[in-house]
Amino acid sequence: MNKLYKIMKKIKIRNLILLLFLLMFNTYAWFIYASKVSVGLTASVSSWNVEFVSDAGETVTNIDVVVEKIYPGMDTFEKKVVVHNRGETAATLSYEIKYLKIMDEVYEVSETTGITSDTIKSKIEQEYPFKIIIEMDDTNLSVENGEGSFTIKIEWPYESGNDELDTTWGNKAYEFYNSYPDEKCIEMKIELVATQQNT
Repeated sequence: MNKLYKIMKKIKIRNLILLLFLLMFNTYAWFIYASKVSVGLTASVSSWNVEFVSDAGETVTNIDVVVEKIYPGMDTFEKKVVVHNRGETAATLSYEIKYLKIMDEVYEVSETTGITSDTIKSKIEQEYPFKIIIEMDDTNLSVENGEGSFTIKIEWPYESGNDELDTTWGNKAYEFYNSYPDEKCIEMKIELVATQQNT
């Protein structure tokens, strides 16, 4: 009987120790859970709403420029896109020229050929007597009511300042019109870009 009493006593003490250990462990786990839950995260997502509207009233992100004929003294070609920032994040405007065809010369941005937008911009600035001008009136659009615009102009004054280039390209234009009467003289594709500013 004494033996049985000692066994029961051992079991009770062992059970009590085990029960106490479990209670302590559960209490510790509850405190960790409670402290993790109490650390909340509050964040708001800023809206992004930039709209490009062409002079024809269409919403666009790419501009196709098509000029049928060019010649010294031509009327200035002009196309405009107005940009509205109605979002809660300031934006920076830029553009990429993706494609340029001047008569029978074609330049398209491609990794295989190595032609980039900057390559095409450089050609436009240096190699022709006519001017292809892409202007942005404000590259930084403020939040909610920011407004800017892209203007594309093509002009060829009577005197470009380089008679040799005027003559060379004037002759090329004449030959091109005669050989390809249904072809456009200049075609260009421009991608308009609005990038979120880091605040």
